[in-house]
Amino acid sequence: MKTTSSKLLFPALIVVLGICLCMTAGCTSSSSDTTTPEAATTAPAAGTTVSGAARGSVTAVPFETLITFLPAAPAGWTAEEPVGITMAVEDGQWTWASRDYTKGDAQAAIVIQDSAYYNVGQWQMWNTFTLIETTEGYYKSKTIGGHPAWEVFSKPDSYGTWVGVNERFMVYVSVDGGSKQDLDAFVNAIDYGGIANLK
Repeated sequence: MKTTSSKLLFPALIVVLGICLCMTAGCTSSSSDTTTPEAATTAPAAGTTVSGAARGSVTAVPFETLITFLPAAPAGWTAEEPVGITMAVEDGQWTWASRDYTKGDAQAAIVIQDSAYYNVGQWQMWNTFTLIETTEGYYKSKTIGGHPAWEVFSKPDSYGTWVGVNERFMVYVSVDGGSKQDLDAFVNAIDYGGIANLK
């Protein structure tokens, strides 16, 4: 089975970078505009937390279903074979599908997970995000396809976007060695409405 360690490490490194950036920038709690934050806040932006109220009340869709939502490679990129995983949690399970893409030295990855409302995988990171902007990068909350999202950038060329769908599904897109336009091409290629309709 192909390992997904690179896709797991990047988000963790971004969170650590954000904490370090905040500490070196002397961030303090303040109210910020959600599209152009200037300092970290002590809580996630409104509407971006996962409630977990229905934890385990549904069965996660099979990872084969999630794989169908991984897009083909945008122009100039090459897509690798997708990978799917089912993982146990408490008395249930959650699923994960991912695909890597390359363009020269640039790398991208898309992960789609069905948490079945458990606080697992990318949702564990979601509730740690704070609004921050420094000379080295940013975390910004936004809306994508009507769903709450976080966009991250760290110099010189690492980008990431998390999109929370119905407090259950998480779509994570990362681009390393590429551009913001590359990130947008991947983010915009995903059928969020179709994911939201999964049962």
